[in-house]
Amino acid sequence: MTREMDYALRILRALHREEQLSAAEIAQRESIPKAITVKILKKLHTAGVVSSRRGSSGGYLLERSCEELYLWDLFQALGETVLVNRCQRSGYQCEARPEDGCGICRELTRIQAVLDRELRQTPLSAMF
Repeated sequence: MTREMDYALRILRALHREEQLSAAEIAQRESIPKAITVKILKKLHTAGVVSSRRGSSGGYLLERSCEELYLWDLFQALGETVLVNRCQRSGYQCEARPEDGCGICRELTRIQAVLDRELRQTPLSAMF
């Protein structure tokens, strides 16, 4: 998990606890540099995870509740791919056994399927 993903989780935790917060308030509460907070909020806004309101009483708020958001959604919003190994990439051709893949690739593919399923089943609210 990247530092950006960790920060994104903390940003969403802050918004889960409060209905609306400014980027500065989120940064302070979660001890994240403000510039990074703003950068991640832009990605989350583009992905439809958060919305923003302008003005003196503005700020960011969740577009969907954390009961409806899953870790998988957050990885997708940030454009991150969760792969156990490179052999899980689409179209990967095993160098050891190009015809049917090797036992390592098969086992890692099985583990990848379990990981993907768990990421899709864990709502953020369970973590917060």
